[in-house]
Amino acid sequence: MNSISRAAIAIGTFLCAACATEAAFAQFRAQYGVDVLASCTEPAIKDIPLHMEGTGVLKTDRSAEVTVDGSLGWSTYGTKLGQTSKAPGGSAALRVTGRSSLRAIRDYPNHQMIIDMHVSGKECAITVRNVLKPGRRDYIFVSGGGSATCEKPRIVSSACQAF
Repeated sequence: MNSISRAAIAIGTFLCAACATEAAFAQFRAQYGVDVLASCTEPAIKDIPLHMEGTGVLKTDRSAEVTVDGSLGWSTYGTKLGQTSKAPGGSAALRVTGRSSLRAIRDYPNHQMIIDMHVSGKECAITVRNVLKPGRRDYIFVSGGGSATCEKPRIVSSACQAF
């Protein structure tokens, strides 16, 4: 066996071990998808479809990571219990709410979008809700491209799958 073959085998073994180690330390892993219809006054748009998908990972050390890829951009939020991270126009937080559940909270100027994910074996459940802050009437969404003032977004569908 030549040195190139031995190097390839060593690299392959290392990569497989790294993948197995990551999976071994994960308490759960799930993929999710959410479809929303939004109607806004600024800019004036009616029933614009928005899609958001990603993954959630809860590790045995109580750290967590959620990725979000959707109509308004892409983000990764990683945390240990109780930490908050900055996000455009607000903040984002991940909370470990149980042995197999996470809560992602995206804090916008006038409201919070709260995503709860619970995994039990191969079963996964997700709920998404938008909650106005006291005294507020409009939902203001902020992304890298600007902001929009909207009515309460309507969740059309949501699903998740453990893997």
